[in-house]
Amino acid sequence: MRKIVIMILAAVLALSIGCGRSDNGTGGGTDMRASRPGGEQPQDKRAGDQSDGQDNPGQIDVDQLDIPDRMKEAIKSGKIPPDQVAEMLARFQGGGDAIPVSVQPVRRDTLNSFLVINGIVEPERKIEIFSRLSAYVKQIQKEEGTFVKENEVLATLDDTEIRISYEQAKIELEQARLSLEEAEQNFTRNQELIKRELISEQEFQTQEAQYKQRQLDFENRQENFKNLQLQLNWTRIRSLSDGYITERLIEVGDRVNANQQIYTIEDFSPLLIRVFVPTSDSIQLTPGMPAEVTTTILDGAIFPGEVKLINPRIDTETGTVKVTVEVFDESLRLKPGMFVEVRIVIGEKEDVLVIPRRALLYKQNNIYVFVAERNMVSQREVTLGLIEEDHVEVTDGLNEGEVIVTVGVESLKDGQRIEVVR
Repeated sequence: MRKIVIMILAAVLALSIGCGRSDNGTGGGTDMRASRPGGEQPQDKRAGDQSDGQDNPGQIDVDQLDIPDRMKEAIKSGKIPPDQVAEMLARFQGGGDAIPVSVQPVRRDTLNSFLVINGIVEPERKIEIFSRLSAYVKQIQKEEGTFVKENEVLATLDDTEIRISYEQAKIELEQARLSLEEAEQNFTRNQELIKRELISEQEFQTQEAQYKQRQLDFENRQENFKNLQLQLNWTRIRSLSDGYITERLIEVGDRVNANQQIYTIEDFSPLLIRVFVPTSDSIQLTPGMPAEVTTTILDGAIFPGEVKLINPRIDTETGTVKVTVEVFDESLRLKPGMFVEVRIVIGEKEDVLVIPRRALLYKQNNIYVFVAERNMVSQREVTLGLIEEDHVEVTDGLNEGEVIVTVGVESLKDGQRIEVVR
């Protein structure tokens, strides 16, 4: 019923505008003012004057229409030409059935500007453990996935042959020590005798040479013993750093050769991501800038990090700069080899008008939103600023607190009736 009444009012308004003004006014048409009984003439009422709706049905009180305030102001100020008012009202009120939409007010918030690059997670350190001996594997003590401390034993090799040689060298070293002590005592005594001229110079030199020979023999056997002692220690394969075992390349009973890789250990704290940034973007980066790391494998998880290193050299083939981002993950969900997205914060704006990106409508290189008022929408052009994922900054076209359509934008047109749903 309300819709029919509005359409009738709009038609009457159109008829009033089309008929013009009286000869003594501004128009050239026929004076539509009729004589009342008794020869009284009705008062001359203009479009902007108040009317009771009975004496002159051709006049409409704009303030009483159920239309947005902006449209009322446009009609009063003449921004909407008189010959288009009727059409505008009819179109605005005759938009068909109400379309269900979701709305939200324009608010102020803080937005960040991100530089987004893709990369692969790497450990800070990757250490390959090699065997220093040729021997059979006797025992595996640490398996893949185990966290180990530096110098912790990972596996042991058979030490039978080395231990025999070690024990023999130990005996030979003790014999050499005793011989050296005897030679040293004789040399000391001969030094006293030569001073008293009780022995010849030749006898003294012979004794001195024997003492030096025993010294060399002892040192040689001592080095041999140390070498076998070291080899005996090498039969215990040890970790060279804290980290997780990511590879075990030996089995019990295998014979390993010297310089053969047998384990790989990786340090996951921190993890590194090396990304390649275009030169034009790299000039905005400095070490210490905060970053966020995400991956589709761990949907919804965000890992904090920061820019650690910026390579001073530009790759001439790609025109990019290598940037190393450091990220800590105590949960160990982020693993080396994962393909990730890195977002580096390069700018921040506080207290700006923010709306969802889904509220935007793009038409002919212009950007619009639909502003909701009195269960109707009006299309409004806006100017955007900073863009952060699902939210954008509005620099012109909207005011804080105005309500805009966020869901259902594609089905709307200017003047459409809406039904707000949650």
